[in-house]
Amino acid sequence: MGFSGVGRISPLKADLLLVLVTLIWGGTFPVLKILVTVLPPLYLVGMRFLIAFLIITPFAARRLRVLTRRTVYSGITLGLLIWGSFITQTVGIQYTTASKAAFITALCVVLTPILSSVMLRKPPGRAALMGVVTATIGLTLLTVDFTEPFVLQRGDLWVLACAWLCSFQIIAVDRYGSLAEPLLLTWVQTGVVAAVSLAAALLTDPLPRLTQGVQWAGLAYLAVFATAGCQYLQIRVQPSSTPTKASLIYSLEPVFASILAFLFLGERMPLAGQLGAALMLIGVLISELGHREQEEHLYQAGAVEAAELETSN
Repeated sequence: MGFSGVGRISPLKADLLLVLVTLIWGGTFPVLKILVTVLPPLYLVGMRFLIAFLIITPFAARRLRVLTRRTVYSGITLGLLIWGSFITQTVGIQYTTASKAAFITALCVVLTPILSSVMLRKPPGRAALMGVVTATIGLTLLTVDFTEPFVLQRGDLWVLACAWLCSFQIIAVDRYGSLAEPLLLTWVQTGVVAAVSLAAALLTDPLPRLTQGVQWAGLAYLAVFATAGCQYLQIRVQPSSTPTKASLIYSLEPVFASILAFLFLGERMPLAGQLGAALMLIGVLISELGHREQEEHLYQAGAVEAAELETSN
């Protein structure tokens, strides 16, 4: 049973909002290119989530009367999963190539339907599985450099851990998002990520300083839109979708990143990458259209059953 104060939205609207979330996340890559030159990863994550936490706090304060232990525990779980995925990816990418890291991280598209079938007993439908296969082929073309041998390195295991944590986080949002007040759950998880990341940062690196306006503007984008806004939307709307469809939509992040990098930075995608991006979009469409067709069949079957019952009475 979901939280009584939060109504569910239609699956189509939920998926469209998740596409918006993914588009905003895709826009973080050019910003991160600017900030990683002046902020160590732990400080970057910590400051990003701290600002988001401070932004959400005035709104969350009005709802503290409905804060429950379940929400706190769920927020801590989600926060640790988010922080763990950031750190494992950051450590791993230092010891492997960027293309391999992107591909291995995106394996959460494959892991999520498997884990959701086991943990939530939500097996994906045929259309969703077709979408996963199509998107995975697209991810391979988009992220793998076929000119280099694919040799397993130490960093690959760290990035694989990131993929598992991302899958667990998607499933946890599906599990807890409908059982808690979304704003309070977002508030708790952002606070956890900020606290853990900044504590670890202070133990390892001196406090850095941002000296340029473009750096503060980039950090504001990450904190306000990509963290506070997107984390809330993810928790608010993902329970109205399915873990498999959500992971497919999130896999479009590198596609949007490539498009935005082309528009704003002039970076060009090779032909294989363009084909891969197209296949990923097709995979999401297959899953979405198949899900809507399944809903239509269920609706028609229910209508027929209701008509038969009315006739028999």
